[in-house]
Amino acid sequence: MEKGVCSYKGIPFAAPLTRKNLFSPPVKVASYPFTFDATRYGEIPYQRPMIRREAGSESLNLNIWVPDTDKKKIPVFFFVHGGSFFHGSGSESLYNGANLCRNNEIIVITINYRLGIFGFLDFSSLDTSFTANNGVRDVICALSWVHDHIESFGGDPDNVTLTGQSAGGTMVASILSIGEARGLFQRAIIMSGGPTQLQEKSECDQKSRLFLDFSHIEHADQLLSQDPKELRVLQSRFMRNLGQGSATFRITVDGQLIEASPIIAAQNGYIRDIPIIIGTTESEMGFLAFKALSRFINVEKIVQEGLDREDLEFVNTLKTLYASVYGENRVVPMLYTDLIFKISSIWFAQALKDYTDVHLYRFDFETVALKMNGMHAVHSTDLPYLFSNFSSAIVRPMFLLQYDMDSVYSVAETIQDDLLKFMKGKTVRWPSLHDDSLPAMCYSESSEIRQMMPPSLTEMYKQSAYYRNSHR
Repeated sequence: MEKGVCSYKGIPFAAPLTRKNLFSPPVKVASYPFTFDATRYGEIPYQRPMIRREAGSESLNLNIWVPDTDKKKIPVFFFVHGGSFFHGSGSESLYNGANLCRNNEIIVITINYRLGIFGFLDFSSLDTSFTANNGVRDVICALSWVHDHIESFGGDPDNVTLTGQSAGGTMVASILSIGEARGLFQRAIIMSGGPTQLQEKSECDQKSRLFLDFSHIEHADQLLSQDPKELRVLQSRFMRNLGQGSATFRITVDGQLIEASPIIAAQNGYIRDIPIIIGTTESEMGFLAFKALSRFINVEKIVQEGLDREDLEFVNTLKTLYASVYGENRVVPMLYTDLIFKISSIWFAQALKDYTDVHLYRFDFETVALKMNGMHAVHSTDLPYLFSNFSSAIVRPMFLLQYDMDSVYSVAETIQDDLLKFMKGKTVRWPSLHDDSLPAMCYSESSEIRQMMPPSLTEMYKQSAYYRNSHR
């Protein structure tokens, strides 16, 4: 217990991963025949961390923060972290759920799931016990564990809000239409997800074969005999060799677990009666103003591949329109923002609106530091406000020049108030989508309802091959 919050960390929700089942579906833990120490974070699955020490573990685990209250049936906030499907952890300080739990009297859960080659390639060509989309399977397994056990922590298994950010947002968008996940959550929030950023089975199969060839692996026994840490090293070399950067690993429309991409699934009515909030930051790709950060994140290839599918005249007209809307200096970051995140989120919301209540939001707030360096409300800058964690090492530079934090705390309070209303099934403060208009709650010093994107841009995108391919 610490300041009115009980934390339970590193709880295994699935049986330990061994070399034999490292590429197979998770097996949910049914009971614990031992006393478990839940005072420390568990190890995280094998990956090459971007900002933390080398990590590697056979454990699939989750963390729970519970308010000190006599209330029962407490709403549950279940969060899926991002990280381009090859790094990240629900145990990072940025995602510490204590403040969010304490401020709102909700249960907060973060999880760890398989990443990279372990979670998002498909080696079933070597052994039929191996499966695709194991990272997605891990999240569904964790949701099932929560449904079975959260009542023991005072939580309501029939009031779970599934939330994900970035890659985690794409994960949530994909899980919405998966049959075996139905009933495990009642609401969903997608933060800066990419509903169009999935891959076809043929692409996953090709990439998986390329990895095996690159690693000189021909048989299942060879794959399973490898030290997982050595496989992680091979993964890093493979990523550099492939040259796809942050787009190397994706969720696959495999025709089994995932039958259709999120927009197609929504169009066909596969997602019904699940209230959803979908949003982005105002300038997701604002970091492109800095070449060093641009190389670090490496999204140029995926954007250029998309633009190459468009008619040259359309691309030139689009760039001219961006220059008139945002100014010449912001054409690239805003174009990339919309191509990867914003326009696909809008299309997904529009496809959902006939079957469920869906609301849009946009995070516009900029700290003094973000304004000065021209990055604006960049990708992930909304996370500290959601969790009320402003001292985490990864976000601390955002607030270095923010001598007056009152506006920061006010925005965080507004976001969490809206979150709590949504989780409790109450009417949120702004309208859901009903027609072609795109009302969004835009969070800033004075949060207000505005259009999610300029209508001139949303209309322009309807003429794109991107639109046609996403809705086919």
